[in-house]
Amino acid sequence: MDAKTCAACDCELETDIITVTIGGRAVEVCCQECALALGEAQAAITGLEARAQ
Repeated sequence: MDAKTCAACDCELETDIITVTIGGRAVEVCCQECALALGEAQAAITGLEARAQ
């Protein structure tokens, strides 16, 4: 069986998996800190795209 890893920090996922939607795609993270980090990254990208228009 392939081990799943966190989309943010690449740690192996345990039983407490959090699913976050980034760019319309659901990804799994290991903890609330990683979920927050991905959310902030998505917000930054969205902000850059809005300024470019």
